[in-house]
Amino acid sequence: MARTIDEIQMRKTIGAVITADGTGERDGASRALQKIQGMTLAEYITVNFQRAGVKDIVIVAGSREEQLKKQLKGFGVTFLQNESCEAGKQPEMLDSVKTGLSYLKERCSRVFICPVDVPFFQMETLEQLLSEEKTVVIPSYNHRGGHPVLLGEKIFSDVITYEGTGGLRGALRSLGQKPVYVEMRDPGTVEPVLEGSGIQKKVAEAYQRNLKRAHVKVQLIHTKPYFGPGTVTLLRQIHRLGSVREASERTGISYSKAWSMIRTAEEESGLELVRRRPGGKFGGMAEVTDDCLELIRKYEELEKSAEQFVKAEYQRIFGEDVGKRRENPENPLT
Repeated sequence: MARTIDEIQMRKTIGAVITADGTGERDGASRALQKIQGMTLAEYITVNFQRAGVKDIVIVAGSREEQLKKQLKGFGVTFLQNESCEAGKQPEMLDSVKTGLSYLKERCSRVFICPVDVPFFQMETLEQLLSEEKTVVIPSYNHRGGHPVLLGEKIFSDVITYEGTGGLRGALRSLGQKPVYVEMRDPGTVEPVLEGSGIQKKVAEAYQRNLKRAHVKVQLIHTKPYFGPGTVTLLRQIHRLGSVREASERTGISYSKAWSMIRTAEEESGLELVRRRPGGKFGGMAEVTDDCLELIRKYEELEKSAEQFVKAEYQRIFGEDVGKRRENPENPLT
């Protein structure tokens, strides 16, 4: 019997659901694609989570899904669709949260929830939230609750099945879950990006100063590169969905490109990674092999070790304060 990734990996990860479905958008403009100093909000928030070691990132999109896939090509994120958008209804953030949690619930022990227009929270904020061993943890700035909200797996199923009013807050109230608010010196947790907002310009500039870092991309190479973050994301999707075509759509690559990546990985590794089988929505299904799951486990162990080493060396060589926000304790925006 084929083993699951969790059976092989023996541990769950931290995930993130980014809602970019158009909730609250004005004039039809997509906030996810809004640019500030050369980067879209979708790029900012994805990089922010990845810097903190969050690997399982889901973006729940609306009508701009294809544009987002193009913009975030190579970022290793998963794209899902808010069904309300598909039905022509006004999207609700809770619907996107449910969609993302449904996808991540078997793999993640804790999941961050954040709208795409609140991308400028600090990495230290994520680390502080994760240090709190509570089911619901919310950052606060000047006694205002903000994002991202951190949920524990204990309530994933209850949030997914909630049918009441009041959005995510209503769901948490119905479960009797009292959030723990963590006061942070981080205005980026409470200030959504609005066109022409002066305070957002200051927050963005402060965040930009914090972007310098060392980034390591681990690739396995034989006669040529054959196994890296993009391949791992694709194979995880195939394992979950049982279809190469559906997996390619979720990861924002073409069907032919997906098979090309699989063939290269198999030829260079000498392993059978994906096995075809008849049936399914598209006339054929696919499943990953035990060898594939074991290769993913080993790759991610190597990737984690490499990231920890590079982070430590970067701080040693460039200074302990590199990557930390330079701020006036009385005014985080200076």
